[in-house]
Amino acid sequence: MTRTEAENYIYESYLKAEKDWDYSMPDSVKRHPEFSKPVLTGLNQKSKVPTILVTGSKGKGSVACMIAQILSDSANVGLMTSPHILKFNERFRVNGNCITDKEFCELTEKTKELFAPVRESLKSGECISPIGIQCALALQYFLHHQVDYRVFECGKGVKYDDANQIFHEYAVINNIFLEHTRELGNTLSEIAKDKASIMTGDQKCVYVAKQSEEVLTVLMQRAEETNVKMKCYGIDFWEENVRFCENGMLFDACIGNRVYNDVSLPLLGRHQARNGVLAMTVCLDLLQKDFYIDSVREKLKNIKWPGRMEILDDNPLTILDACINEESARQVLDVLNEMKISQVTSIVGIPDDKDFMGVVKTIAPFSSTVILTKSSNMHYIFTKNQIEILEKNGYQNICFKELPDALIFAKKVEKPILILGTTSLIADVEKLYHQI
Repeated sequence: MTRTEAENYIYESYLKAEKDWDYSMPDSVKRHPEFSKPVLTGLNQKSKVPTILVTGSKGKGSVACMIAQILSDSANVGLMTSPHILKFNERFRVNGNCITDKEFCELTEKTKELFAPVRESLKSGECISPIGIQCALALQYFLHHQVDYRVFECGKGVKYDDANQIFHEYAVINNIFLEHTRELGNTLSEIAKDKASIMTGDQKCVYVAKQSEEVLTVLMQRAEETNVKMKCYGIDFWEENVRFCENGMLFDACIGNRVYNDVSLPLLGRHQARNGVLAMTVCLDLLQKDFYIDSVREKLKNIKWPGRMEILDDNPLTILDACINEESARQVLDVLNEMKISQVTSIVGIPDDKDFMGVVKTIAPFSSTVILTKSSNMHYIFTKNQIEILEKNGYQNICFKELPDALIFAKKVEKPILILGTTSLIADVEKLYHQI
């Protein structure tokens, strides 16, 4: 099996079933985590190490990465995240190192054998979720490398996400807002209930980031029903004295009655400071007396997480962020305000089925020019409908079918450049800037 064949297998069942689906179908209809449960349960029983599952509407990948980074100072740590930026292998890491092509292909072959009986029993329109297959691969990968901790990032939801089938003693819920309404629910409460399913009753603790009152009410009710202890932002942990520095952010982490001063992150945005203190709180509970703040500071200072308010260039200043909805765009604006940047040339590459309108509406007042473009990934739909919808709502824009042309035009404007889009666009940008 080649790497391309391995990647194709992961999506094969899903793509076949997708042909029988109605686009508007919610996750409750089209997703069946019960198909992967026997395989994941069997694999999980082979290695029972502390496992952390992370969900939320934004920043769950960042927090998962930070947790893994801190824990890796004194232990072997397995990390599974999605999506990837440049290469599929990025989704599976041990101590920051991606799975090799050889291991990826070999473990995909073994995973295929595990799921063979399940594949034979599927009816039309049913599939084994790509996430379920990836979780099975990750569990085998982590077992082979004898990790001491496992960190998994959920997909958009939790209730029908195969990752939730993995036994996890710790759960992390980052900020929840209105997103993926087609799949998860039309209201904030419905989305919160989906993600609250991360509390299964087996958790020693669930760590909850800053939330709206409506979301927090849902989460507290679920914690009471499942008898799971909660630690909440603003009560058990929070950040203080957040400031921008030359290489990112500095903040003081307040956890319980402890204060850890001058924690540094090479990432932009106050939300990243909140992500940082959330990750530190989890790790403090896991490591306890082995939580050494100097080591934690060093680990977080050197963290790498591309496409998250990443500065690509300083002449002109060029910032890249994987932003596909209005809430994320507001976080981008917070950073621009902190940096005292009032006018940018914005390049937006967001598919038709994502919140391109919300993003443009939010950044337009701060943009001298808005440029629409698209990614090279053929699975994402970018049409002229975006231009028409935006113009009908009073938002003028320029459109370039090719990203390089959009960048060339943006540089001629001679203002700071802000690039926002789906992860496939982020990958295209990274390739252009780093000539990968």
